[in-house]
Amino acid sequence: MAFSDLTGQNGIKKTLSAAVSERQSGTFMFIGPVGSGRHAFAEEFAKALMCDDPGEDGACGKCNCCKYYDAGTTPDVVKVYKPADSKNIKVSYIKETIVPEAILRPQFSKTKVFILDCDYLGTESQNALLKSLEEPPKHVVFILLSSNRDMVLDTVLSRATELKIEPYTNDEILEILKKNVPDCPEQTARIAADNCGGVPGKAITMAKQGEDVDLRRKVAELFLEIPEASYLKILKEQAEFMNDHKDDAVAIATDVMLLIDDLMRLKGIPDCKKITFTEHRLKLEKLAASPKTDMVKLGKCVAAVKEFLRALEVNANYDAASCAMLLKIHEELK
Repeated sequence: MAFSDLTGQNGIKKTLSAAVSERQSGTFMFIGPVGSGRHAFAEEFAKALMCDDPGEDGACGKCNCCKYYDAGTTPDVVKVYKPADSKNIKVSYIKETIVPEAILRPQFSKTKVFILDCDYLGTESQNALLKSLEEPPKHVVFILLSSNRDMVLDTVLSRATELKIEPYTNDEILEILKKNVPDCPEQTARIAADNCGGVPGKAITMAKQGEDVDLRRKVAELFLEIPEASYLKILKEQAEFMNDHKDDAVAIATDVMLLIDDLMRLKGIPDCKKITFTEHRLKLEKLAASPKTDMVKLGKCVAAVKEFLRALEVNANYDAASCAMLLKIHEELK
């Protein structure tokens, strides 16, 4: 692979290309949500830093260092991801393994690379790294990963070049889906792209689930019909839908909660970019803009969904519980 084999994030690619060309040492931090491609970019960057003959597009893929990297046999790249035997990476491992290892020169490459996932580094472990991050040897590069910048110490952030992974466009998501889920139907892929929030990992999961994506679309359509639906339609067609998908009741309730959350966001901030059901944005905006829709009523809709979930837990009559939820939402949003 090379940088060009990774979809999107052109600004990050330029930064990485320059860092590889200049053989920069120091610390780089990829920041982005789970499934955003942080690990893929970190791995490709590490390979390029090791490469004997890197170019603008990263590693050559032909030299011995690249071959060692691809085979997973290089001693010059140390990867510290989620530990198998504990919740977080132990501070003793940082002090006794990472810090001493950073002093040693690389065996084959010109650069020694450490990839560490800060999601599993507690405060003590991050503090234990500070000295190494502040004064790294010229042959050392630290690559840090984080899904939540607020969980990283300011003292660590101040020592790193931050590389924020931006949400991917729909076209980029579709390109990624073609590579990773080649058998995915086009309609399912587009629904996944519309509803993943620009996170490719989430889109891949949705595309692989297929039927769940289609169910989510149907739930959104049903929900958006409720305000204008007649009581007869709710008690017949929509209740029939709920009955046909009894095994998916919790998933349906979860999606309804997310739809209500989208309405709350759009009610408070009409141009809010962060909503879950982007495919249905126009209809959600119209419903949120209605004077009949307010936060109190939306809160009562949330309460109706929670009551439905409680009914499921105690094995109450499913038909009665689902109809009660639908009718309550209709009452509040009509």
